[in-house]
Amino acid sequence: MPTDYIQSREVRLALTLAGVIALRMLGLFMILPVFMILAKDLPGFTPLSGGLAIGIYGLTQAALQQPFGWLSDRWGRRPVLLMGLFLFAAGGALAALAESMPLLIAGRALQGCGAIAGVAMAFAADFTRPQRRSISMAIIGIGIGGAFLLSMMLSVPLAMVLGLEGLFWLTVIFALAGVLLVLTLPRNLSPVSEPGTAAKVDMKPVWLLALSVFLLHAVMTLLFVVLPPLLVGSYEFVLAEHWKIYVPTMLVSVLIVFPLLRKVGQSLAEHRLMPWAFFALAASMAAMGLMDTGLGLVGLGVLMTVYFLGFNLLEAAMPALLARVSGSRGRGRRMGVYSSLQFLGAFAGGLSGGWLLGSFGSGTALLAAAGTCVVWGILLKLILSRILHQSPQLVTKVTEV
Repeated sequence: MPTDYIQSREVRLALTLAGVIALRMLGLFMILPVFMILAKDLPGFTPLSGGLAIGIYGLTQAALQQPFGWLSDRWGRRPVLLMGLFLFAAGGALAALAESMPLLIAGRALQGCGAIAGVAMAFAADFTRPQRRSISMAIIGIGIGGAFLLSMMLSVPLAMVLGLEGLFWLTVIFALAGVLLVLTLPRNLSPVSEPGTAAKVDMKPVWLLALSVFLLHAVMTLLFVVLPPLLVGSYEFVLAEHWKIYVPTMLVSVLIVFPLLRKVGQSLAEHRLMPWAFFALAASMAAMGLMDTGLGLVGLGVLMTVYFLGFNLLEAAMPALLARVSGSRGRGRRMGVYSSLQFLGAFAGGLSGGWLLGSFGSGTALLAAAGTCVVWGILLKLILSRILHQSPQLVTKVTEV
């Protein structure tokens, strides 16, 4: 089969899966900036119940990622993707109809039961060649980032028109649009043949990558707990204008990331890139924490570009490496472990970010996150290559195309 045709098929698959995940995440992200304000009039609302309504989605997501991955290994990826999207839509409908906080919390929990992130990554990995997986994962990751940025621009205007109930109905529409996208996925694809997939998989690199994505999303959530109040308070930059920082810096980082991922993917050397990406996260957040308002908006934009560069590299490189070391048999379950830690990281980052911000201020919160990234980057540099090269089976998976 011609290489150009295979590459275009892989890109189409990645774009379709990115659309499915992005539609689901767009519905979620649009709720977050306005929820605590719009939910105040519901019977039973307290700050604690509001926080529980936001956080319970991440908990149910984390709890069900691995069971959904296990089911997708047995039933197939497509049926489980559809089941997850229907559960997400049902949860959105329940939340839209809720007339009290307990029912709304139940709706959010049901939304989280549509735990399909790991299944989508496994689907992409099944039908993408190893040297192209980092590109496919980058497309999916950037779709999520794009959903976040779009939600920052649309959340407040849509909330003013639709209210909280209307926003939840919008999540239902997005979920059903995702169902239509899943139905367009071709049915005649053959999984990529990989060497050594029948052998027993060493779980050490799987858990190391899962812990890495836990930290990555904990730090990301912490940053977006700390940064918006900092922009409003110290920089006098109103919330409606924050996209002017996020969107350009994300786009510049993407222009740098794609050529780099293409080169790294061809040599299957993602594990060498990971420590440096964590160091980039650390450098950007440490500078933000130390310099505070002395940066100016241009300086802050440069640091946000460095941050997004490190984040996008890790968001693409880690699942590509995970897909290779986990093998094709049982991949959904192992992707589920990875996704569970990802959502737990977001939950932990929100809690720790709020505590650090309230107790010690934004500078200390950013420096704490930066220090954690430095320590983890050093550990990765010492441990990851050793783990990957101790086993001949894993060395084969990393080096063979």
